[in-house]
Amino acid sequence: MGVGAVALGWGAWSWDWGTSGPRFQDEGWFGRTTAEGGADKLGHAWSGYAISHLFANRYEHFGYSRTEAARYGALSSLGVMGLIEVGDAFSDDYGFSYQDMLFNVAGAALGYVLWEYPEIKRKVDFRAEYDPFPSGKRQVDITTDYQRTKYLLAVKADGFDAIENPWLKHLEFHVGYYARNYAEYQPGSVDQRERHLYIGLGLNLTKLLSPHVNTGGVLNYVQVPYTYVTLDRNLD
Repeated sequence: MGVGAVALGWGAWSWDWGTSGPRFQDEGWFGRTTAEGGADKLGHAWSGYAISHLFANRYEHFGYSRTEAARYGALSSLGVMGLIEVGDAFSDDYGFSYQDMLFNVAGAALGYVLWEYPEIKRKVDFRAEYDPFPSGKRQVDITTDYQRTKYLLAVKADGFDAIENPWLKHLEFHVGYYARNYAEYQPGSVDQRERHLYIGLGLNLTKLLSPHVNTGGVLNYVQVPYTYVTLDRNLD
């Protein structure tokens, strides 16, 4: 209830909830002419995923089993993200998007799987990266600042017992997506919108720092910029 109240307050303040009657909106998927090139869809998935794990962690702390915590964490995430989507239905700028809701469900489902099966979780992370340095219009609400955000899956060598080399165990393989130059685009202006897909080789900072710093698992959800090299393809 507390998280839901915070979400309602944030939405009313930041996302103009209450400026229109309830309405639906077809936002599309990952097309070049969509509002954010699909980066917002991955943002919904990551938020649903991360929130499900925040709840699952609390449920285990309250004494629930791992299976119960995974289930209730995913359902609680869907409740919060669904509430946000209902709030969007009362905004002139957004509207209820079934595409967003499907990615909310996908994120919560992934959260359930990785919490319920720790052997998979130790191998795979779903992360968001925020880089404050790229040029362009800055937003106070960094959760929707897709000009500076990337989303990626990281496959960690440390999660595979067959990899025994101590140097290799500090590496991870990335597959990611991001979009750029959408916030400032106006119809009729020079169209510099870009969607990017990339693969990369990075450092597992959680393992690298573990002898000295307890990161509290945060780096399983947040990617630190400039700690990897990539092979990038501009889809446009």
